[in-house]
Amino acid sequence: METIFKDKNGEPIYVLGLQSHNSSNGAWELIDKSIQAVKLYHGNTLEVPVYWFQVEPEEGKFDLSVVEGLIKRVRDNGLYLVILWFGFSKNAGNTYLPEWAKEDAERFWSAVGPDGCAVPIVSPNCDAVYEADKKAFMALMQCIKNFDEKERTVIAVQVENELGLYNIDRCYSKKAQAEFDKGVPKELEGITLEDSGAKRNDNSWYGKFGRHAHEAFSAWHFGCGVEKIAAAGKSIYPNMPLFANTMIGEIRMEVAGHSYSSGSPVGRVLDIWKAAAPSLSLIAPDIYQRFRSGYHRICRTYKRKNNPLFIPETGTMGDGFASHIIHAAVDYAALGICGFGAESTLDADMKLHPEAKKVAASMDIIKSMSPVLLKYGGTDKLFCLSQEEFQAHEYIKREKYHIQFNFSSETPSQRPPGFPRSFGTNLPVTNLGAKDPDYYVQRGRAIVFEKDPYDFYLAGIGVAARFLLRTEVGDKFPVIINQSRSATEVAALTIEEGHFTKDCEWVCDFKRRGDELNPGALLYPGMVLRVKLNPNACRPVAV
Repeated sequence: METIFKDKNGEPIYVLGLQSHNSSNGAWELIDKSIQAVKLYHGNTLEVPVYWFQVEPEEGKFDLSVVEGLIKRVRDNGLYLVILWFGFSKNAGNTYLPEWAKEDAERFWSAVGPDGCAVPIVSPNCDAVYEADKKAFMALMQCIKNFDEKERTVIAVQVENELGLYNIDRCYSKKAQAEFDKGVPKELEGITLEDSGAKRNDNSWYGKFGRHAHEAFSAWHFGCGVEKIAAAGKSIYPNMPLFANTMIGEIRMEVAGHSYSSGSPVGRVLDIWKAAAPSLSLIAPDIYQRFRSGYHRICRTYKRKNNPLFIPETGTMGDGFASHIIHAAVDYAALGICGFGAESTLDADMKLHPEAKKVAASMDIIKSMSPVLLKYGGTDKLFCLSQEEFQAHEYIKREKYHIQFNFSSETPSQRPPGFPRSFGTNLPVTNLGAKDPDYYVQRGRAIVFEKDPYDFYLAGIGVAARFLLRTEVGDKFPVIINQSRSATEVAALTIEEGHFTKDCEWVCDFKRRGDELNPGALLYPGMVLRVKLNPNACRPVAV
């Protein structure tokens, strides 16, 4: 699959990591804590905000020393860095504006509601804020280019953060109203919004976008403003990928300015944003939906031909997010996944909280399969599964084999008394498992790569796979195959624990034979299991 994330040699990177809390940059003990958390999550990337007020404390006077210090700190720890530009907007607020900009309320004027009251964000129709933000952003991009272009520690920059208008759906100032009265620009010709009710009988915002006219208007102006900033940054550092993140609109009653910030690049107005801001490589959703259908809905919305999926923020703890990110990586070919709040995942001893270990295990699984994801992502050679509540097993049918995945937490036979027995007598993980057995039998999930119909590579946790050869059309005695152990993984040519190189070459680290096959193709984090089945097994032979 194609990715926007590349290292200094132009090689693709599968991004896995965490994001620091909002105000951590410059507080180096918090950045160090974030770095430690990324490593415990088996990640390769840290996302950190850079603030406009920090970069330009006085208008026209730029201080990039904190940015250089951040890049060096992350580089020295062997990680990549995604910089998040907190400029004129952060979560529908202006808290990261410099003091000099906040004080100049006439120049950087706030959005106004229909009652005439201001809201705490600069209006999307205020051109001055984009021009001022642009100058600071250009200084940031120049700093990154000068300090890091050769090393390529910084692999992407996010432009603003979850911008939008809250409590109102658009700016009702006189200037905004004059813009609204001009009608819809030609760049939006052909774009329609679902459930708008628009009659499309004139070029007004109501005529084109109906009940969503105000949200569409706000999205267009925010998008055009971000484009001014992003395009200026691109002129400084052309091969640095830029993206925007967004809160999701598929929440609560799904009403702009009420359920979420109006003008954000939510699913409903994603087409408008793509037209408004072509300098952005992608628009990325921050997904905190704990339930499966909600998480998958967002992934489907943002995985498009012109917008690959990247998740810059998601949950860092619990069974739900541990399962969801597996599906994001495989079913939706996500280019990368980062959890929010790195520092909060660690306890006072700088160790992961118990619930954090679950998502960390999933990141380890994704990491182990990342060379395969980069090469085969989005193809039918990859599939995944995750255990639902009360589910004991899952059946998947492939071209040549039936595969049954037995989940340890709901299958008593997979978890007899004494952890070492349930994991075979002599696996590399046996001693670790004896110390923390519950970790290895958490809710099951797995990624599977089918190199060919007889060669499978599996990574997962809390699950063991059983294979059974499928009968061919015309087999006169299918019961022989269906009941024969020779038709299962027991007769495999080889079952190996190992890993993939960055070039997707297989390396065997340990071969399972004998008693170690008793649990089936048992999976645990930190390795990939190869099951190479025998195409000639369970076939009649001449005697």
